[in-house]
Amino acid sequence: MIFSCIVTALAAEPEKELAATETEITPATDTGTAEATPLLTLDQVSEQAQQLHRDLDLAVRQARNTAMATAMAAATAKSVLVDQYGGAMVVNGSAPLYNSADDDAGKVRTVPYGKVARLKDSGNGWYRVSFDTCSGYMKADDCLVVRYSDYENTSAASLLIDDLLAYARTYIGTPYVYGGNSRSGIDCSAFTQQVFNHFGYNLPRTVSAQYAVCRRVSDSERRPGDLLFFNTCGGLSHVGIYLGNGQFIHAGSIYGVSVRSLSESYFANTYLFAGRIIGK
Repeated sequence: MIFSCIVTALAAEPEKELAATETEITPATDTGTAEATPLLTLDQVSEQAQQLHRDLDLAVRQARNTAMATAMAAATAKSVLVDQYGGAMVVNGSAPLYNSADDDAGKVRTVPYGKVARLKDSGNGWYRVSFDTCSGYMKADDCLVVRYSDYENTSAASLLIDDLLAYARTYIGTPYVYGGNSRSGIDCSAFTQQVFNHFGYNLPRTVSAQYAVCRRVSDSERRPGDLLFFNTCGGLSHVGIYLGNGQFIHAGSIYGVSVRSLSESYFANTYLFAGRIIGK
């Protein structure tokens, strides 16, 4: 009986040893041998999971920092455009001014080549701007960013002067009548008065009174829309509107309302100075 129990115990010993050293058998390699990979303990699995979580958290924080840096760079660039420059000059033909930043949006108006709009905001290839009395959006590709202060209160920043000069030209051919103030007959100061009054500038009636409300500018500062004053018969006695490039429009006693040049001897000898009404 004792001998039988001993034999049974010895027979069970190899199974206990096998259980104690049990390993996971992996498929055989090309050399025909098998590799054994020990099973991970719960602590090891937990540590690997925690490390994976740390790596993932680090990647998220790095991505967030990169996104923040990109956003900050974009915001800085926008700030430079708007705050330090603040102007968008049309350089690609005439640029449509849209109601919204969308090619299919309605158009407010067209801004001519060389005009400068005030830049309010930028993004996604569009500039939000204001020009003259209008606001809207222009495509960035149609514009060149410039310093608005270099163009403010000039003809580049408004269509007012363009419109005023165009309106003045509608009087061409009107005969000169001393004391006249209509399209059937007009004198020099009535002509300038009516043109400026049409755009909300209440000029007084006489040449000397018009000069009194101007800001005198030098010939180097002279620009379209300025008034030009002449001494044709003693003192301040004649006035016209400067068109640019040495030309002006006036109501003259011979040709009526016409475009003349400052290089003509008569006007070169009688010209006195220029005065500014718009943006003075």
